[in-house]
Amino acid sequence: MKKLSYPLLAFLLVFSLSVQARDATPVSRYFDPATVDFKDLLPDPPANHSSTTKQEIDLILQKQTTWTYAERKRIRREVNLNVYLFDTVLGSWFAADNVPATAALFQKVDDTVRPVIDSAKKYWHRPRPFLLDSRIHPPIAIIDDDVQPPFDLSKSPAYPSGHSTVGDLDGLILAELAPDLKDALLARGEQIGDDRVIAGVHYPSDVKAGHTLAHALFRKLMARAAFQADLAKAKAEIAAERAK
Repeated sequence: MKKLSYPLLAFLLVFSLSVQARDATPVSRYFDPATVDFKDLLPDPPANHSSTTKQEIDLILQKQTTWTYAERKRIRREVNLNVYLFDTVLGSWFAADNVPATAALFQKVDDTVRPVIDSAKKYWHRPRPFLLDSRIHPPIAIIDDDVQPPFDLSKSPAYPSGHSTVGDLDGLILAELAPDLKDALLARGEQIGDDRVIAGVHYPSDVKAGHTLAHALFRKLMARAAFQADLAKAKAEIAAERAK
């Protein structure tokens, strides 16, 4: 068997150390997600076979008899959740390449709050509506079979709604950046959550919990000096882009 040369061994050692260093690099966050007591902020979700859950399922089924092509198209786009879904309010210019400081702000926000949402989902482990009632058929892939969720929804717990949490939180932050559009931005954030009920992948109580969690996370962010500094940069950037 041929022995490895010293230069090659040295290269492999350096490469291995660089990979380990990269993997060990801490994610940049505005606060430690572990400091958010979601169990204190949110009530337990309704039990799977409670009258409340049955009523929520009935509401979802009712909505699925009246959904429109426009709603299905919007739901299809919202599968991949990101802040640029708010271009329907801000305009087509609202894209990451045009607002890098704003993009960095929302990426850091996402890195901060995602672990909170994931921990809450794992703690309550509420099954999605379509897993409790086979009459519910999510319309996510109705328009384009190539459009699928970024993860297996059947294995992702429902409570609280991540779309509702992030949608509401992004709307609250954007309202700070463009206060003249506050009402429209907040409404768009709420719509993103509500659309998940129409889609049959969340119960209304999931969305309500997301709304509560979003406001708590927003207050925590606003109390951080680092967030306020980045928010000021993003606000100047948004104002400059809107003035073009």
